[in-house]
Amino acid sequence: MTQVNFTKPVFNIDKKIELLIERGLIIESINDTKHDLQHIGYFRMTGYFKFFQETIDEIQTNNFRKWTRFSDVLNLYVFDRKLRFLTLDAIEKIEVSFKAKINDYMSESFGCFWYLDNSLFSLERQCNRDLYTWFIDRVKSIQKNQKAIYVKQYFEKHNEKFLPSWMVFEELTIWNISTILNILKSDHLKEIAKSYDIYYVDMRKWLSLITQVRNISAHHSRLWNNSYIVRVRVDDVMFKDKYILEELNDKKEVKSNYYNTFLIIDYLLSCINKWLSWTEDLQKLFEEYPEVPKDRMWFEN
Repeated sequence: MTQVNFTKPVFNIDKKIELLIERGLIIESINDTKHDLQHIGYFRMTGYFKFFQETIDEIQTNNFRKWTRFSDVLNLYVFDRKLRFLTLDAIEKIEVSFKAKINDYMSESFGCFWYLDNSLFSLERQCNRDLYTWFIDRVKSIQKNQKAIYVKQYFEKHNEKFLPSWMVFEELTIWNISTILNILKSDHLKEIAKSYDIYYVDMRKWLSLITQVRNISAHHSRLWNNSYIVRVRVDDVMFKDKYILEELNDKKEVKSNYYNTFLIIDYLLSCINKWLSWTEDLQKLFEEYPEVPKDRMWFEN
């Protein structure tokens, strides 16, 4: 593909609103729209504009469908924002659970400094060795910075070079946890997966997908009808008959959408605490915004 210079002009907020009006968007209040665009950002809103814009001969245009109002777009944005908050709340519980399960099994089986024993990891491939090196460097960084008071107190009291694993895990992110699952040996993964009654290969895939969805949500990106990079297995033991599939490269693949992610999150939450109301909260959100098409998230309307 031949590359060209970026030549789009920079428009001020008034010109941007003029452009939206020219494209057929109904602006109920110029001042309110200007305020919203200034505090949300025009570019961020373009992902939501697209849903309301016309498609002609399968080509997306910039023109809005008839009678589309800016408030319609804003409502979709607010719905997506609330969906991100709800999703982050669920993922936090899953992250905490995995931290506890991995740390408990590994430390009880191999001691509190198990993560220093590279024989517990699958390091045959260079990429895995690089990930393990990165992980140890991350631990060293936690110890060096000593941002958490318990880290500082530990080294003041003990003549040790490294933290026990439960302190390390408190400082790790869900991405760090997903990395550990990708390089631990399968024998250990199988034992951890038993806590959730799932196949360890699927556990890895699930957490990779959840990590991506967490990052999308935490960085305020569009979630509701987005496609995610990580794909789980078509032969997933738990949901192979429930996943929504699509044709990709002449074969069936699990569609990386919110519905398929919902199946995973909902199942893991049921393992953590069957009394959690996350599914009910999601249903309430749909009821609060009935104009949001659930079928675009692959839920039944």
